[in-house]
Amino acid sequence: MALRYLFIDFDSFYASVEQAYAPRLRGRPVAVVPSLNVDTTSCIAASYEAKAQGVKTGTSVREARALCPKIQFVQAKHEKYVAIHNKIHQTIHEIIFVDAVLSIDEMYGRLPPKWQSPQMATEKAQAIKQALKQSLGTTITASIGIASNRFIAKLASKMNKPDGLKLIEQETLPEALSPLDLSDITGIGKRMQLRLNQHGIFDVASLCQADRSQLHRIWGSIEGDRFWYALRGIALPEEIGR
Repeated sequence: MALRYLFIDFDSFYASVEQAYAPRLRGRPVAVVPSLNVDTTSCIAASYEAKAQGVKTGTSVREARALCPKIQFVQAKHEKYVAIHNKIHQTIHEIIFVDAVLSIDEMYGRLPPKWQSPQMATEKAQAIKQALKQSLGTTITASIGIASNRFIAKLASKMNKPDGLKLIEQETLPEALSPLDLSDITGIGKRMQLRLNQHGIFDVASLCQADRSQLHRIWGSIEGDRFWYALRGIALPEEIGR
């Protein structure tokens, strides 16, 4: 099946924007917080240097300081992030039509038929990366996933972070997803992961081996069937119409 979707996910977006604007923060652990000098608040975002020390979104300031004594806290500046987002959107839109913006750091476009080969899809992804570097510099990076449906393209965008590019062809599915954890799969939260565990599914390999009727029973609805198809790169009905 053709490669129809190109998904763009920016890497530690808030933290990388702060590092881009403040050279002194580059290469250092950074956490973006709602307000400074409040130990009871939590991190909105963390740079990759901070993530390497165990700091992540939701980590309390007190815990972040204990995990990473050299961490730099920066107060969130949403107007700045929105301005950079708008610049990013415009830059990408000049290369590929942006079908939808899903969040401030995620968007996707559908590849027209003439761009659906692995070579052309990769060239367009590289063109986007190059345009972003020219527009924003090298500190703010994006990871791009390419696949036959949006679900797999989103997962692919998370597989080679940061500044990654991952193309997943349908004939490699669902085995290509086996390096992921269940918690990495879109739509599997803590409650669903517990339910999967109760049915003997503890990793992505066993999830992909489950048949459609089993996933229907686990989800308790047609959503399980849809999930089975999505894992195999098949475009879901609402995607086809968008």
